[in-house]
Amino acid sequence: MFPADALVSSPRAEKARLYSAIEQRLEQSLKIMDGIISSRVHVSYDVDNGDSGKTALPIHISVLAVYEKDINPEIKINDIKRFIVNSSASVQYENISVVLSKRRDIIEQAPTYEISEPVFAYDKAMPVSILLALISVATCWLLWKYRAILTNLVRLKIK
Repeated sequence: MFPADALVSSPRAEKARLYSAIEQRLEQSLKIMDGIISSRVHVSYDVDNGDSGKTALPIHISVLAVYEKDINPEIKINDIKRFIVNSSASVQYENISVVLSKRRDIIEQAPTYEISEPVFAYDKAMPVSILLALISVATCWLLWKYRAILTNLVRLKIK
């Protein structure tokens, strides 16, 4: 996403790379928490960060976590918020939003396939092909055998 081989790296690119790494690290850490299967972390930050003389906007963090065990969601949300607020000095507790989603129960069943007759059945096509070949050979043989009669008939029609 952020090529490290760029000759000149801008401060904004460095900041974006840093926040992306922070998001990934927080996601990995949240997955270690008991009951959390997967997580996504989004950090919203001020690109200028007060560099242009304006006051910096506060950082907001959103967390989407999927859990599987029967846990109390309120307690898990508080645990996640406490973890996030303690992982960064500039994040306020009110600026963290957490959405928990319980993993759906997956019914494990082997896939079933309806066995149907193929569109082109070779077991039926083979006898038909042999019959057509025999008819073609017989027709050619008859035409060869009676070629003299056929040529005389053609000559009579021409005259």
